[in-house]
Parts: sequence; structure tokens; C-alpha cells
Amino acid sequence: EAVFDANETAKMIDDFLATLDQKNRVLFVRRYWYSDSIEELAKRFCTNNHNISVRLSRTRDKLKKYLLKKGVAV
Repeated sequence: EAVFDANETAKMIDDFLATLDQKNRVLFVRRYWYSDSIEELAKRFCTNNHNISVRLSRTRDKLKKYLLKKGVAV
């Protein structure tokens, strides 16, 4: 049952990522899948650390709302 729940949650996260624009999707995946640092991401996206942190925070908030809407306890 835990494997099923993990697979369902992974599918929901994948569906959520599909709702993001390409830039925010790449940013989110680079940070939380590939563990890129904030500094690395700021260089990659030609911006500053604060901007990256804010964008990631907003995306996490959107993900939380998305999962709650789908009935996943976060």
C-alpha cells in the first residue's frame, strides 16, 4: 500500500510539474532532483540568489496547494 501511495504521489507531482512554465519546472527539478545549489541556479538563470529562493518558495506553495486539492496530506 505504501508503494502505491508513493507512486500516486509521484504521479501527482509529475502532473503538477506539467502545469509550470518551462523555466520554473527546470528550476524546481534542478534544485530538488539534482540538488543544485541556490548559487548554481542563480548563475544558470542569470539572476541573484534571492530571486531563485523566492521563485522556489512560490513553487513549493503552489505544489502544497495542488496536493491538498488532490487530497494528499502534506
